Amino acid sequence: MSDKLQESLQYLKQYSIIENEAIKLYETLSKKINQPESSFILGIACDSLKNTKIIQGILDCFDMPELENKIARKDLSELVEEIIALEKKISKINSLDYLVSSEILKESIELEVALGKVYTNYLESNSARIIVDELAKTGMISLANFKKIIEYLIEEKGKHREIIVETKYILDAKETENRMQITPLIKYQNPDGWIRESTIHAFVNPPENTLP
Repeated sequence: MSDKLQESLQYLKQYSIIENEAIKLYETLSKKINQPESSFILGIACDSLKNTKIIQGILDCFDMPELENKIARKDLSELVEEIIALEKKISKINSLDYLVSSEILKESIELEVALGKVYTNYLESNSARIIVDELAKTGMISLANFKKIIEYLIEEKGKHREIIVETKYILDAKETENRMQITPLIKYQNPDGWIRESTIHAFVNPPENTLP
């Protein structure tokens, strides 16, 4: 196996690790928020699981060495660490209030954007061509089909971002409604109190007609 092929495969392997950490993140987050929002988040975890299966299916076509590529690890380790840190942060919280939930959803949106860029960069690099050239020897896949797989992963990340944005919108709407319900209503016990008694008396007892 050439060094370039090994490097390209190691990037894919790292993507699988990222997706696995994303599964843990969204499973943890789904347990901390109420329905139906929790179902939306759990759906993202299921998609990430599906993505790992797709990536693993590609990796299984090769006899990969156990030694990890340091370049791939260096490029993506920061993203992995961010996901792990966010998952730990959520797991330590017993109940997510609105402000904390909103902030975590913002971080999750940024995460999905970052993951989309990761796959986009991979698709635009020579790594895809290197893998396809090797697989083409067995007639298993073409470059166009391989690109469709990566493009599918990119689209998934875009959908996830939209789902999280919609989830945050729902939480924002609920919070606004709750605030309106707990806002005290001002009731005036004497709405006519501003009218002076002398003025009222003037209307109630009109002066006698002095005309002849």
